[in-house]
Parts: sequence; structure tokens; C-alpha cells
Amino acid sequence: MEKEPYKIMENLPQSSETYNRIFARGGYQGAYELPYWHSSYYPLFKAVLAGVLRHGVKTVLEVGCGTGGFAQLLMDKTSLNYRGFDFSEVAVESAKARTGRPEAFSVANATIRSSYEGCDYDCVVCTEVLEHIEQDLDTIAHWKPGIFCECSVPNFDSETHVRYFKSEAEVVNRYKALIDIERVIRIKKPVLTDISFANTLREIRWNRNQPQKLLEILGFGSFDSVGGWFVFSGPRKQ
Repeated sequence: MEKEPYKIMENLPQSSETYNRIFARGGYQGAYELPYWHSSYYPLFKAVLAGVLRHGVKTVLEVGCGTGGFAQLLMDKTSLNYRGFDFSEVAVESAKARTGRPEAFSVANATIRSSYEGCDYDCVVCTEVLEHIEQDLDTIAHWKPGIFCECSVPNFDSETHVRYFKSEAEVVNRYKALIDIERVIRIKKPVLTDISFANTLREIRWNRNQPQKLLEILGFGSFDSVGGWFVFSGPRKQ
């Protein structure tokens, strides 16, 4: 029997109401309201977009679009067709406002098959989502066979996570029955929520007498100590 992914903290109810409250507050230290290039999620978004472009897809469906950070990066840097949905109405409204593309977003639940009906896509992007869903495998089963999948899961716990992963092998073992995983890469999470140049300089100055924190701000913390994401990709199995 395969070992289950880790879960330590007691998680919040995985409901749209929970996430509406989180998104309305802007997330931890306002992370969801930052420009994507200032956000701690920027390294993740860049890695995911690079994986998408590497496979030459044309139409992306983002499952769990949040406030539209990845969507805006994709729209700024590519001409790919894009649609995204999230079950948080607050997040979807933020995504529409952020990108100025209200027609690209809708409110839907990733765990319900009907959310995918009528969608034309050859790629699913699903980041910062699967770790929040008890029925993660059932969710992936709704995706069209043969499409390319670019997903992420964390190596750290949170009150909104129902699981997290400690190794590439754990990721592969959980999702290999549904996705023909071609690669798993590690993306280290910045310790600062706001990674803008001005804020980084400020944090360096404030922490100049704390060597360990200073090294982490400068990017020398390990993947296991500061946290990060496993980004995995491959075609949805037939």
C-alpha cells in the first residue's frame, strides 16, 4: 500500500465561503493583491508558463485561477487562448479586474464534471489547487484524456492544505494513474511575500543582524527549510 502524503495541521473547511474570506483579505500579507512580478508566487508562475510553452499548446484552461496572477502573466507574455475558473466569486472578480478580460473568467467548481463541459482546451494548468481538494484524483479524472497537464503541489503544510508532499516520488505515486508524468521539478518559495526590489532591500536592511534570515532572503535557504512547490507535468492518460 502506497504511503499517503503528509497532513499535520487541522485544515479550514474547503468551501467557497472560506476562500472568499481569504481572497477578500488579500491573502497572507496581501499576497493575492500584489502585481504578479512582485509576488512570491512569481517563480512558480514562470516555471509553469515555461512548461506550457515547451509543449506548444494553444488553448489553456486554468483550474483554480485565483485572483488571476498566472493568467495576467500568460496574457502579457503570450498570445495563447486562455480561460480560467475558480469557485471563489471574490477571486474571479479580482481576476477580471486585474486582467481587464472579464470574458476569460467564470465561477465554477473543479470537482464537478459539468464545470468542464463546453470547454475547448488542449492544456490544463492547475497550481495551488490540488492540495486544497480532498477529491483531487476525482478532479483530475474530469480532465479530457490526451490534454497536457501542468500542475503544482507544495512541500509544506498550511491550514488550507489537506495534504502536502516531501519528495518527487510521493507526487508521482499519487498522480501516476491519471497523468503520464514526464518530469517533476522543484521551485523554491521566496521567504518574502513581496519580492520587489524595494521591499527586498528594506528586508535586507532590517535583517542585517540576523544571518540565517538574511541568507534566506538572498535565496540561500534550502527547498526543505523555506518551502516550495513540486511542479509536475505530462499528458492526461487515455
